Amino acid sequence: MAKKIEVPIGVKIIAILNYIGAVFGVIFGILFIAGAGFVSTILESSNALASISEIAGAVIIVLGIVFIAFGVLEFFIGRGLWKAQNWARVLSIIFAVLGLLMSLIAIFGGEFMSILWLIIYGAIGWYLWFSKEVKKAFSR
Repeated sequence: MAKKIEVPIGVKIIAILNYIGAVFGVIFGILFIAGAGFVSTILESSNALASISEIAGAVIIVLGIVFIAFGVLEFFIGRGLWKAQNWARVLSIIFAVLGLLMSLIAIFGGEFMSILWLIIYGAIGWYLWFSKEVKKAFSR
């Protein structure tokens, strides 16, 4: 019988955050897809913007699909973290590093509230990458 792995509480919290992010990603994706026709109709009624109404609708639908795809990915990453699967830890670290970079770009662009995101992504990345208890839980 396989030995049960004790996943650290911090990893479980990050997994739950992934589940929450997954739900919001799918909801926003559905809202984008559902609202694409509405936006196209509004743009069509405006003489100045009528020419871009179809393109705008298509772009919004594509964004909706991307939101849904990332939501599904986030769900599986959360599940992988919960089950101490190393691929989920690696993807989480990669996304934390990307989040750090995006936060830095936003800060240099004048969005100083991104400092909060910088701290959050930094803490998640550091914890998953350098914590001895996390490394132990994910090494099988």
